[in-house]
Amino acid sequence: MRNRAQVTIFIILAIVIVVGIIGAIIFMGRVNTETPTNLGPQVFIDKCVKDAVKESVTKMLKNGGEILPTQAIMYKGEEWNYLCYQADYYQGCYNIHPMLELQIESEIVKDTSAAVQDCFDTVREDFEDRGYSVTGGTTQYSVDLLPGYVKVNLVKPIEVSRPGSSKSFEDFNTSVVSPIYDLVQVAREVVNSESQFCHFEYNGYMLLYPKYDIRRIDYSDSKIYRLIDRNSGAEFRFAVRSCAFAPGI
Repeated sequence: MRNRAQVTIFIILAIVIVVGIIGAIIFMGRVNTETPTNLGPQVFIDKCVKDAVKESVTKMLKNGGEILPTQAIMYKGEEWNYLCYQADYYQGCYNIHPMLELQIESEIVKDTSAAVQDCFDTVREDFEDRGYSVTGGTTQYSVDLLPGYVKVNLVKPIEVSRPGSSKSFEDFNTSVVSPIYDLVQVAREVVNSESQFCHFEYNGYMLLYPKYDIRRIDYSDSKIYRLIDRNSGAEFRFAVRSCAFAPGI
């Protein structure tokens, strides 16, 4: 009986050791699979830059097109950026962000430039740690809001070399799927209508364009707007203060 028990214990220990070794190998493999040297500079930069731009786009949607709201109203503990504002109670609002699309493009670049540079720094450091020599040129970086996605224009010459071989990279253009362009166009319709008529007929607009769910809350002489893309769930949020005491509204 004692011999059987000892054999059983040895078998269990052997299984635990084997499982532990396999788990360690899998874990180590997962840790290393997404390094620049394993993925290659272009694949790594593509993923790294996309993550940064996606995070920034989410910020733009939440903050009405800015990194931080500049003129906002506090509602339920959060700031809602004004896109159209009028201090007078009886007049239409002024569009205070008339170049909203270009502004958002500029804000995304400003918000992500450091992160994009960090992506390239990570590539350089990882390759140099493995004995490569890495040289690079000037970074050209911009973004364009387009229907259905954000185009990332990214060009930076990089040469990775070691004795006997070298590779050059330059084009790191990529894109991020997002309805932010389309939501900005709807926001423009809202602002134009509010500035001219002190009102936006959002129920009628949704009948014409059912892909959008538009919600409005009247709060403290202002209007809180939520423009939601039904397919993705992405939401563009902002506030308007226009004709606070306009009759019939």
